[in-house]
Amino acid sequence: MEPEGLRGTGDVKCGPRDLGAIPYEVEVGVGGQASVVKFAHRPRAKNGDTLHLTLEDGRMLDCQVLDASPYCAVVGEGPYLDRRAEPRD
Repeated sequence: MEPEGLRGTGDVKCGPRDLGAIPYEVEVGVGGQASVVKFAHRPRAKNGDTLHLTLEDGRMLDCQVLDASPYCAVVGEGPYLDRRAEPRD
């Protein structure tokens, strides 16, 4: 059985820096856990930086930049729902 995937365009941040909206594909395993994100182009971040991706459906995930490729490894559990009680301004 092949893993499922999520596709869309999401907002990407690296810490406080907004890297803009980037098309993505997320590989999701059988248990619903994301493992790898492939961006349409390499985000403007250094190898090892942690990125925060907000998916089109509002869920989020964190991923780590891998070398000079457009791939990032998912860190922790994801995708997950926004856990804030109040919206950000």
